[in-house]
Amino acid sequence: MAVIAVGFVACGQQPETPPAPAEKAPEPAATPDETVAALERQCAQAAPEMAARQAEKSLFERVGGREGLHVVVADTVARHARNEQIKHLLDGVDSDNLIELVTDFLVLGTGGEGEYTGRDMQSAHAHLALDNADFLAAGSDLDAAMQAAGWADAERQELLCAFVSLRGEVVTR
Repeated sequence: MAVIAVGFVACGQQPETPPAPAEKAPEPAATPDETVAALERQCAQAAPEMAARQAEKSLFERVGGREGLHVVVADTVARHARNEQIKHLLDGVDSDNLIELVTDFLVLGTGGEGEYTGRDMQSAHAHLALDNADFLAAGSDLDAAMQAAGWADAERQELLCAFVSLRGEVVTR
């Protein structure tokens, strides 16, 4: 989260009373590593609640099945293509094929039935040399796509925590 400071300057006028002491400087922004660690802790704490929701009804069912996932994946890939941090990672990638593979992966991962024919996460991402900043950029795009699709907070949390759980397989630097 960015901290924005705005100062007001009186145009050439001297204040009649001395200015108030300066406020404590804002905390520096968290590093990508710190942000990822915080997300991992939050997901671990939320795991029992998420498991209870999934026991009642799968995430797959709650987000509209394959079509609901496909909409979010297509929007996420489009956002990646515009994201300055990670858009270069899509150079030479068949976006339509990527969308289908990721949708298949998520169908299975959220409780649907189907077949995933893509590579495992580690081998699919190894050549990209992703770091935590890239990972966070991708996760931000995913969250924005879920919000745009009208997903509720609980469903967004579950898919983002699933995403976070894969970090160790895709982040290599």
